[in-house]
Amino acid sequence: MRLAFASSLALFATLAGCAEDAPYLTCSRDAPCSGETRLCLSSTSASGNTVRFCSTRCATPAATSTECPGNGACIRLNGGDPVCVPRCTAVAECPFDGAACAVLGESLGARVCSVRP
Repeated sequence: MRLAFASSLALFATLAGCAEDAPYLTCSRDAPCSGETRLCLSSTSASGNTVRFCSTRCATPAATSTECPGNGACIRLNGGDPVCVPRCTAVAECPFDGAACAVLGESLGARVCSVRP
């Protein structure tokens, strides 16, 4: 009985922690997304650099979006369906590896974290 309770408590603690994860982190097959941003996106630059980061879908493209967690913008990344991406003022604010902080054609004037050129 004690073992079952301890196992249930550990499982609850693990699941409860998912909602506290920072949005827009780096993701991969071995490091899946969780919390509010369960969608693992991949973006590749013309030079072949690729980033993979956690995101979520949104409905209305906007430079600042209440549909997006954290400091997010809702944009049509690479012309696709609208998704949330983190806004930034410097690359150090981008929460995933291989990022650049830039104004994109689809970012509606906002500086967002994207793939490094």
